[in-house]
Amino acid sequence: MSDANSGVGTQLRGWDAATFRAASADPSLRSTVVALAILDSAPDWERLHARLNRLTLFVPTLRKRPLYGATGFSAPRLAVDPDFDLDVHVRRYRLPADAGWQGLLDDARRMSLTDFDRNRPLWEAALIEGLPGEQAAFLLKLHHSIADGAATVMIALSLFEFGVDTNPDEPVPPAAPESENVSVTDVTIANLTDNLKWGAELAVTSMRGALGLVRGTVSDPTQTWARAWNTVFSIGRFTSISDGPMSPVMTGRGTTYRFAAFNLPFAALRGAAKSRDLSVNDAFLAALAGGFDIYHRRHGVVVDELRINVPISLRGDPGDRTGQASNSVSIARFPFPIAGLSVGERMTAAHDLVSDWREEPALRLADPLAEVSWFVPVPMLAQAAQSSDVTASNVPGPPVPLYLAGAKMLAAYPLVATIGAAVNVTMVTYDGTAYVGISADDRAVPDLRELVEDLRTGFAEVVGDLVGPRERYAAPGA
Repeated sequence: MSDANSGVGTQLRGWDAATFRAASADPSLRSTVVALAILDSAPDWERLHARLNRLTLFVPTLRKRPLYGATGFSAPRLAVDPDFDLDVHVRRYRLPADAGWQGLLDDARRMSLTDFDRNRPLWEAALIEGLPGEQAAFLLKLHHSIADGAATVMIALSLFEFGVDTNPDEPVPPAAPESENVSVTDVTIANLTDNLKWGAELAVTSMRGALGLVRGTVSDPTQTWARAWNTVFSIGRFTSISDGPMSPVMTGRGTTYRFAAFNLPFAALRGAAKSRDLSVNDAFLAALAGGFDIYHRRHGVVVDELRINVPISLRGDPGDRTGQASNSVSIARFPFPIAGLSVGERMTAAHDLVSDWREEPALRLADPLAEVSWFVPVPMLAQAAQSSDVTASNVPGPPVPLYLAGAKMLAAYPLVATIGAAVNVTMVTYDGTAYVGISADDRAVPDLRELVEDLRTGFAEVVGDLVGPRERYAAPGA
């Protein structure tokens, strides 16, 4: 997705379009990202309001609304909303005196489960006061079709500051983008034009591929056809639809989920990985494997593997959108061993599996394959999504303290919708601490407190110390 000056904007394509379509058609695939920032005090409201307005000028997607054609068989377009009103997207309120941290997570849950107004820009924010110790919270909710985890961090960096006072060398924001009213006919014609252009580009690409295959068959048939069949089989692995989840415990799927969160010292997690010459992501996945193994044993079963989704960033790849606040990610989906392994063996398994998937040719064909999903009924897409047990994402964040309109950010929790899986676990690192956000389908995990305890134990096994504090960021409803 790229910016455009035309009144009909730019059409969502590929992964972004597929995400929007699935989330709009099936509430179990609701696709929201909520960033929860804990602040040491309530920020100055007028200054925060100005910061948010400035943010929308640097990230114009936040001023763009979806536009729909007459046929319905095209992704929406994003164009600048002529009626954009910041106050529609931002609110401020105070928690009841007895709500505390529990009430905060409950509010974050309600915010996540409430769908977007699909005729306005796909985001909203809330400043929440009245937390214990005169602290406050800031919630930013984004539709997954306009931002992945890394893009959310990039958006936050445009909003936050490096000190109590405004950054003295901040760039001057651009002027507000121009907007205009457009008709359904205009949008339909633009969609048809784009679809014809996309079809022509696909035909040209296919022809070039066919010619390359012919030339390769003549010059080096063995290697050429080996690559071709490798790509075909890779696409098959990438698009295969499983019968159901691998967990015999986390089997239910519904349209609601609950949040939980905890934190741990990032240095300990990084040290555990470095001591084995592996990555933080390897340690993160190993901790999850240990936690889910413990959770299943709590329920009296031993499960060898769970099906896990791991977003893999394509930022830095040729043709990516590095530096933009948008999606630039593909999803690796594979069975992950959880039982009968030591911490080191789980970390090595994570490293090998993710490394293998990074080399899959289909991984970088995610956008073209997502275009094909328009011909796949949404129930089939839902079946594929709900056959996953866990989605696990590790997002590097800023290593230094940040401030929001004069208030220091103490913690940053990522709270991401389950999007069909039983559980989503996302970790963001900030200022020397790893913050873990958990969403769990209510039908799949009715005992969220127990799952949180087991995941904390899984992280403790990796870092060699207690992970918490649970008493402060407890699971809602526990």
